[in-house]
Amino acid sequence: MLAARCADPLLSLADIGGQLRGARAELARLDTVLRTEPLPEPREPVRPEHHGLEFDPVAFQHGDRTVLDGVSLSIPEGRRLAVVGPSGVGKSTLLQLLARFHDVDAGAVRVGGVDVRAIDTEALMARIAIVFQEVYLFDGTIEENVRVGRPDAGVAEVRAAATAARLDEVVERLPRGWATNVGEGGALLSGGERQRVSIARALLKNAPIVLLDEVTSALDPVNEAAVHDGIERLMAGRTVVMVAHRMRTVQRADRVAFLDGGRIVEEGSHDELLRRGDRYADLWHASMTPVAR
Repeated sequence: MLAARCADPLLSLADIGGQLRGARAELARLDTVLRTEPLPEPREPVRPEHHGLEFDPVAFQHGDRTVLDGVSLSIPEGRRLAVVGPSGVGKSTLLQLLARFHDVDAGAVRVGGVDVRAIDTEALMARIAIVFQEVYLFDGTIEENVRVGRPDAGVAEVRAAATAARLDEVVERLPRGWATNVGEGGALLSGGERQRVSIARALLKNAPIVLLDEVTSALDPVNEAAVHDGIERLMAGRTVVMVAHRMRTVQRADRVAFLDGGRIVEEGSHDELLRRGDRYADLWHASMTPVAR
């Protein structure tokens, strides 16, 4: 009897030990995040006068790997740039540098003619709306997650943003409507529904610069059509940089940049690059070829 009573706590300790060993990798990643120093704030912040964007030849390394090597791009205010190319060549890194998630190793990233390192972080973030492929939602209601875009927005403004993003269609079919809890990370919604929340949030924010990262690459046709409608409304009249694999999105851009090996290897309008018959044209024609079954 005594041996049995002693065995149970020991078995529990062994189980806890196994869980701790399994959590070691997660704890190491968390420790890395906590030890990361925030990027320095400018001592004398400068406010951009417009919302054009510029990469003035930018170099960026991640560890020992060169991600971007002398990338130069200019996006006038109110125009749309699509960035295409193979996977893993640094397309998403361009967006991260614009939002100053990292600082460049050489060159400069400018918003409105001002180096992002000279712009106060809060002021920079107020000018940018970001929609990623992997949307993270907070463990709260749909309305609370949309309001992250602009917490002081009125009810009518929230509803208008939802309608523009076609999120209202999702809300109407849920028993609790706007009070529906989305779960940690949005786990209780589908991928397409999470994207609609993200787009509604960006529309509500009403920022002059929009960064889009392959937002429809993993959606079913029904959700893709709805998300495309919301994205089109979000892009209207704004400066846009979009990373895309699906070429349907690229056609709506004013300029297209083909990124490979850390460099821009082609740049021009969709029609210009098709006539050139090089890398972009190959990618376009490959995307238009039906997949054999």
